[in-house]
Amino acid sequence: MAKKIRGLGGRSLKSSGGKKNDLMKLMQEAQKTQELMEQELKNFENELAIKEFEATSGGGVVKVIVTGDLRVKDIEISEELADEEFEIIKDMIIAATNEAIDKAKQFKEEETEKITQKYIGGLNLGM
Repeated sequence: MAKKIRGLGGRSLKSSGGKKNDLMKLMQEAQKTQELMEQELKNFENELAIKEFEATSGGGVVKVIVTGDLRVKDIEISEELADEEFEIIKDMIIAATNEAIDKAKQFKEEETEKITQKYIGGLNLGM
């Protein structure tokens, strides 16, 4: 048995390995949490591929639908635009497409933040 030294507050110099075991448990829990978060993010990415976002321009005469993985799924142009100049129609398509993409990006950012906060929200990582 190790001799206690008063200068160390009466603590034994004998190493019990308790802190090392605690650290190992913490590392294992962190790894498990990371794996769960990665799986949930992967599932979310799969869901994004089928989620749709739409936007209109020109008072609804142009509608663009994009998926959450930022692919244009459909563009609908009203027959009211049959006599309209090509440049105007093109600008409406661009505006609706950009808005739909922005909606999809914002949704992805918000949901990804929710998932991340679910797993590491309360952790102080010293950053």
